[in-house]
Amino acid sequence: MSTKERFTHDLLQLLWNDYAERVPYARIYQKMLEELGATFVNDHMAFRTLGVEINGHNLGIPAVKRVWDALGFVERGALEFPDTHLFARYVKHHLADFPRIFISELQVHKLPLHISEAIRESVSSFRDLLTESDLRALAQLDHSPSYSNELLERTFAFFKTLPWDPVPEDVVHTVNEVSQYGAWVLLHGYNVNHFTGSVNRHGVAPIDDIEGLVAELKRRGVPMKAEIEGARGSKLRQTATHAVRVPVTVRSADGSLKQIEWTYAYMEFAQRGYVEDPASGEKVLFDGFLGPQAAQLFEMTRVK
Repeated sequence: MSTKERFTHDLLQLLWNDYAERVPYARIYQKMLEELGATFVNDHMAFRTLGVEINGHNLGIPAVKRVWDALGFVERGALEFPDTHLFARYVKHHLADFPRIFISELQVHKLPLHISEAIRESVSSFRDLLTESDLRALAQLDHSPSYSNELLERTFAFFKTLPWDPVPEDVVHTVNEVSQYGAWVLLHGYNVNHFTGSVNRHGVAPIDDIEGLVAELKRRGVPMKAEIEGARGSKLRQTATHAVRVPVTVRSADGSLKQIEWTYAYMEFAQRGYVEDPASGEKVLFDGFLGPQAAQLFEMTRVK
């Protein structure tokens, strides 16, 4: 591996460890793979953002994408979700075992005015946790024989740390009534929304198809999405665990801070089918995403 690839591998591991610490279903899945002698490959991971600009900073897709761009990922496609005012892009690395990175954005300007104004006010304290110098250092990693732990920690902190002050509790509930996605980002910032196990890479029965995987996870007590998205034999099939709830910090009406519980993340699973490569005519695994399926999975973090 090159220096940049080692850095990317180590960053992905830090993100996974933090996520799995808070999503016990991910640990159950990982333990299950070890017991069955199966292989864990992360098909993709997802991040959520808000499409607003604060003091010259774009808080939407570019805020997260610039990190992966600097690490050598290349854009492969985009999707739009007009019913929920969401837009997404995804990027991919040339190393097959690195996950696709799926980055979505709430088109805040399309929301009712009182909601968009509440969101903008809530993130007005935004502070960029990665400097231009940090981004240049990421892009230039291949010109160095090693990388600094400080750069790795700062990059990890960019995803882990809420980049604005805790938002008012009443705003969270008001935004949630219109956009559960918007409320989620106000509370979690650029934290990982989910990792995705690649069913294609498991390599062992009974979890070598998505039905077998779901049955095995249920047997181990993991609560699963009621339906599998995508029919048998289709080019993409996906499902997920339920989302866990975690403590988050909000601001009370009197200005004091308090904790409430909110949905955080789920573990997703994907099984990819074969399609014809238009260039070569050969059968290859489908490499992208399908809008209707993604729209259903966005709903896994809805707070009733």
